[in-house]
Amino acid sequence: MSFNGFEHAFEEKRAENDSESILPNDDAAAEKAALRRVDWHVIPLIFLFYLFSFLDREGPLFPCLILYLTIFYSRKELAVRLGYLISGAALAGAVGGLLAYAIGYMDGTRGLRAWRWLLIIEGIPSVGLGIFGWFFLADSPETAWYLSESQRELLIHRRIRDQREASTPSAQELHRSDVWAAVKDWKIWAFSLQNFPADIQLFSYSLFLPTIIKAVNPGWSNLYVQALTVPCFVCSALVYFAAAFISDTRQHRASFGILGVMVSIVGHTMLIAGRGVAVRYLGCFMIAAGIFVVSGIALVWMPTNLPRYGKRSTAVGMQLMIGNSAGIAAPYLYPTGDSPRFIMGHSVTIAGLALSAMTTGLLWWSMVRTNKRRKAGREDWKMEGKTDEQIDDMGDNSPRFLYVT
Repeated sequence: MSFNGFEHAFEEKRAENDSESILPNDDAAAEKAALRRVDWHVIPLIFLFYLFSFLDREGPLFPCLILYLTIFYSRKELAVRLGYLISGAALAGAVGGLLAYAIGYMDGTRGLRAWRWLLIIEGIPSVGLGIFGWFFLADSPETAWYLSESQRELLIHRRIRDQREASTPSAQELHRSDVWAAVKDWKIWAFSLQNFPADIQLFSYSLFLPTIIKAVNPGWSNLYVQALTVPCFVCSALVYFAAAFISDTRQHRASFGILGVMVSIVGHTMLIAGRGVAVRYLGCFMIAAGIFVVSGIALVWMPTNLPRYGKRSTAVGMQLMIGNSAGIAAPYLYPTGDSPRFIMGHSVTIAGLALSAMTTGLLWWSMVRTNKRRKAGREDWKMEGKTDEQIDDMGDNSPRFLYVT
């Protein structure tokens, strides 16, 4: 179908949606109906996006997906929705090794080496999804073709209700001043520092997990070992969803990140000190329980506290650029010669996670302190001589803005 054909089909669907009746905007049922429609049109596709990007490593995609979710979902919904992206990563981690192992048997098929087949099999769906997503995904609630006019207005109203600082025309645009504001904000650098050791753990997990499982029974085939990694990744996804649901409900992030660090440190300690293979395998589950909570909660916490689009987009890029650079260090921390205990790698990871927990505590303290000052009116002087719109344009620096801690 040509581009005009896609456009015509979507306009017909939009006209059909506009003709549908909808409950008043302040009705909770209407809001839930609009949100379900967004979920059905956004979540499955971005899940597949991240699943295949995690398999073939299209690096810039993940920060864009996080930013995209912040456009459609409120602060009370974002952690759970990010969970669907993370479950895509968990599924990719679970099946990626199996897929690569299976493709290894295709070496020489039709005269192509196995690595070429790997690029073909993993690359074609990624390209196809990218083309499909170009036409299917809306840029914003205002242009969501699958929503009725009333539903689009409802989502815009939700954005104002959730963060009025994000509702001004200026807040929804990319300004150079917002970019520099992100670079100069110490909290964003702290979030990036917090994310780096979490990503060392994330990237290294798939390196040492098969080795530890193989030690349970050296006679197991590589395919069987890869299959036994699946329960660990399922565990990581389930624990994250539970933590994300509670975090969204209570509108609190910091303690979940710290608890995730503590659970992960216990797991790494078990891998260092454990003498039996059963203890080390249990340690892998402990790490799995904390691995996505540590990184995922931080990836939600920061952007939900940055109502201005320009500052938020810059901050997400900074956080993930610094965090993903951990992928350079991870293989050197876990050399093959250190298996199966990997004492150096686990020790460095434990130290990094401890630093992550302390950084989380610092951010938590700072935001709680700022919220108390603003509630007490001690920053009201910043609003003197300003209109309501000018105050809202201050973003997270507005005395009216309260951080989610």
